Amino acid sequence: MDYTILQTAADTDSVIDALTTLAPGWSDRTGIEHAQGWTTVPMEPRTASQFAPLLANLLGRGVLVWTVDAEHCRVSLHRANGSVVDAVDRPDQVDEVARAFHESHLLVSTEGEKDKTALAAAASDPARSPNDRHQAFSELLGVPHVAPTRPPAPNPTAPSLTSASAPLGTDQFRRRERIRSTRSWLHLFSGLGGVAIVLLVIQGPWLLIPVFLVVIGVLQVIRFWIGRSLPPGDAKSRPVTLG
Repeated sequence: MDYTILQTAADTDSVIDALTTLAPGWSDRTGIEHAQGWTTVPMEPRTASQFAPLLANLLGRGVLVWTVDAEHCRVSLHRANGSVVDAVDRPDQVDEVARAFHESHLLVSTEGEKDKTALAAAASDPARSPNDRHQAFSELLGVPHVAPTRPPAPNPTAPSLTSASAPLGTDQFRRRERIRSTRSWLHLFSGLGGVAIVLLVIQGPWLLIPVFLVVIGVLQVIRFWIGRSLPPGDAKSRPVTLG
C-alpha cells in the first residue's frame, strides 16, 4: 500500500493539540502511533506537505514526512527555521538529509551502534523495495519505522492557519504546553508525597502523615484548577521528561 506519514519527536497529545491549533476539527487519532519518543501521523501526501512546515514551527522541532509508493521512498525534513531538506532514493540526498538531521539534534535512538554506511547504501538501493528503503533510512536516522496498513483518518485536509497567521495560535498552544508540563510535575510531586506517607506508616513519625495528606490535597486542587483551561479530555497527566 502506498502511504505518507508525518513524524516528529513529541508526545501524541502535543502533536494532536498542535494539529488542532492549525486546523480546528482534527480529532480522529486512528492510525496515530507513538514509539521511542516519536509520534507518527498517517496523512495524504498533499496534507502532509501543508501541515509539516507549520507544525515544525509550532512545535519548535523538526518534522519528517515520508512518502512511499510503488517506486520511490521520499523523505523531507522540515526544520523549525523553515528550511527543508529532501531525499528521493539518491545516495547524495540521503547523506544530506542524514547530516541535516543529526545537526538538528533530533537523533534519539537508544539502540546499539549499527553500520551507518550499510544503512545509507540500503536507503538508496534500487534493488530494494521502497518500503525496505524506508526501513533502512529510518534506522539510519534512529526513528521508528512505521508502515500504515490502512488509509489515513478523515481529518481536515488543509490547515486553517498559514505561515503568516500561525503566530496567532502559537502563544495559546505554548501556554497549554506549559500548563500540561506544570500539571505533570504536580502529579509527580503528589506521587512522591504518597511514597513518603507509606514510609511514615512503616517507620514513623505518624504525626507527619496529616501534613503530607494536606500537601497532596493542595497540589491536586491546584492541578485540577489550572487544568480547566485545557481542551476536553486532555486534562490528564503525562510523564515528565527530564532533559
